[in-house]
Amino acid sequence: MPSRRALLVAPALLAAPAARAQQRPLRIITPFATGGSTDTLARLVGARITALTGQAVVVEARPGAGGDLAMQAGAAAEPDGHTLILGSDSSLVRNPMLRRGIPYDPERDFAPIARLVVSWYAVAVNAALPVRTLAEFVAWARANPGRVNYGSAGPGTLAHVIGEMMSQGLGLDMQHVPYRGASPALQDLVAGRLQFYAVSAGGLLNLLREGTVRVLAVTGASRQPALPGVPTIAEARFAEYDHSAFYSLSAPARVAPPFVDQTGALLGRIIAEPDTAERLQALALDPAFLGPSEFRAFLAAERVRWREIIARTGLRLEG
Repeated sequence: MPSRRALLVAPALLAAPAARAQQRPLRIITPFATGGSTDTLARLVGARITALTGQAVVVEARPGAGGDLAMQAGAAAEPDGHTLILGSDSSLVRNPMLRRGIPYDPERDFAPIARLVVSWYAVAVNAALPVRTLAEFVAWARANPGRVNYGSAGPGTLAHVIGEMMSQGLGLDMQHVPYRGASPALQDLVAGRLQFYAVSAGGLLNLLREGTVRVLAVTGASRQPALPGVPTIAEARFAEYDHSAFYSLSAPARVAPPFVDQTGALLGRIIAEPDTAERLQALALDPAFLGPSEFRAFLAAERVRWREIIARTGLRLEG
């Protein structure tokens, strides 16, 4: 009788092409509602996996609780090479430091495979607000306590963290409104139910042409080609709030090492494709591939960095 580990050495992507066509699909569990940039990222990568290997892929959205539901489902999945989990900086790095009782352990429950992309963020307001710079917004928010609602794709996400860092660091009375993904939050920003949103910019660019939202600053070391007239947060003199998100794929812990290595190599090939890179950049997602060993080292360094930020700033999250 072969051992369980031996049985796991030939999961979905390691099977021969003919066998793959007969297997159950590979699942990619995503943490936010369909229609957003993370959903599009998963579907784009899944389609390329199918095209290159013949393995069917399904994207399974598990929105809610800032990604906790998706991560919990991924942690509970069988480590048989048929499940991947789309993780982020919030779910894999900050959540255990900032939120109590999350139902998974990011270091224990997952086998990191690859960082795929880094997403720059846009600090945006509803266009009806009488502000045109980030400094003007801060002054207006101070003069109007309790009148600013800011959105996020859920508790602990980078939008929530940036909003709370600004609230606590600048003494602003802003209320956090969590959503099940970026798309519904953007809809409320347009409608004026939200006044402020530090949002991953992929879903935002079309709205700018409609004039319903205004971007005050962007994250990153340089201005974005899509918004050349918008300063970086550092240029706006708020460099301490300059943070970007990453998105990655992991497997449940205890999956066979060959699956991690070969899937990492496959994902590296996909992210390096010129057409894939162009489509990602149209979503404001910058290709930033790291394979399994480099990704593990990156996660370790990010955990140290955020522990230092939290210790220095006293950041806490509520609701």
